[in-house]
Amino acid sequence: MRNKTDKGLRERILIESVRLFSEKGYHGTSMRDIAERSECSLPMLYYYYKNKADLFYEVAYNEFVLLIERLNEQVTIGATIQETYFNAIKQRKELSSYDKAVYKLSLKVWLGFDGESKVRKDLIEWENGRMERTKKILEKYIENKTILHDISNLFVRVMENVIEKIILLDEEVSDEDINNEIELLMKLSNL
Repeated sequence: MRNKTDKGLRERILIESVRLFSEKGYHGTSMRDIAERSECSLPMLYYYYKNKADLFYEVAYNEFVLLIERLNEQVTIGATIQETYFNAIKQRKELSSYDKAVYKLSLKVWLGFDGESKVRKDLIEWENGRMERTKKILEKYIENKTILHDISNLFVRVMENVIEKIILLDEEVSDEDINNEIELLMKLSNL
């Protein structure tokens, strides 16, 4: 019974932490605020997370990476590049409110608008890995290897731009607009 209760409390702490960090920012949120909003004692909060930086890392980095891994696992293997990138963006439009809040918080940290330096450093490092993963996907289709880095960079940046519109700005980006941007990328890249 305790494990079930612990899991429920941990989830509540994560959910309320994301809400508070999103509302007040990293520096405006205290562990006391999180404990109160999570309906747990301050000692219990410190039992799970040694400090605010540790908890922030959990929600802004670990939860984000787990979310991205889960989304990547759902992408259909064997689909065309255009379908793969379209589906990846479409997934972001259909996120739950919690997942969208985690994504938004992580984007703010990655862009340097909020957060803690270790989380930002690790998100930037993770982002660099994403560039390498994109290169591996595209290298099968790009004959001219001298432009592989630039084309991969272009793909990642266009994807990021559309995702930022959806997640950060809460814009409604139509499927048609997403497809048009990806199609243009494909033409520019000779894919």
